[in-house]
Amino acid sequence: MMRATCQVNRMNEAPRRLVGSLPAVSLLLWLVMVLMSSLVSGQSSVNDESYAVFVSQRNGASQLFILDLNSRQTSQLTDTGRGHYDPMAATGGSSLVYTSQQGAGFDLYRADLGMAWRSRRPNLVSVNRLTVNVMEEVSPSLTADGNTVVFTSGLGIESMSSNGSNRRIILPKTERYTDISPIVSPDGQTVAFISNRGDVENGRFDVRLLTRGTSELRQLTRGAEALGGLSWSGLLTKRRRVVSAASLTSFRFGSDWSV
Repeated sequence: MMRATCQVNRMNEAPRRLVGSLPAVSLLLWLVMVLMSSLVSGQSSVNDESYAVFVSQRNGASQLFILDLNSRQTSQLTDTGRGHYDPMAATGGSSLVYTSQQGAGFDLYRADLGMAWRSRRPNLVSVNRLTVNVMEEVSPSLTADGNTVVFTSGLGIESMSSNGSNRRIILPKTERYTDISPIVSPDGQTVAFISNRGDVENGRFDVRLLTRGTSELRQLTRGAEALGGLSWSGLLTKRRRVVSAASLTSFRFGSDWSV
């Protein structure tokens, strides 16, 4: 037992002897390189479970803000003078998609949540414009791996890769129905959205599900009068749930339904 203890102690002392044997100039150069690397990148990752991203008009145009749920500190993420809407973060990641008003239309952007090196406050990095056309694209959502974006456009509900490629229509627009607020499940297999397909005459909106692999549609709620704010809970578990905001007349705020 004593022999093993001595051996462990010698192993723990090895790194200290190595650092102590380095010339002072070499050690200083190593420290400078580490600091320069931090300055160049200027960022560190943000844990999305500690923050909430929201839209506010406190300074005029609609801009994106982020709230630190631990310190209650609020930081502004966008400040371009143009409106920014529909922020949606990838579950368990730091990727973010949102809608930005460009001229008279709306386009989609993707960015990563980072932490400024000097101020230690969250900010947006690696901002990438995903759509550039006269057609409006809104209500984006991301899969958990951040690789797929699902959104609404003038053509219906569409999907594309998170770099803007591989765009395709997964639910075509029709003159009879209105399909809005799609949100893709964390595993990317199902899209929940709000539609009046079940009650066009009365204009009531319910939650429906679209299976991406088979294009199967099914109605999840009846008489929910959903307004929006769909979200998924129960990440990749056997019992997934869809949560939605409901109208005043339904008295079902924050209702949820098993999928």
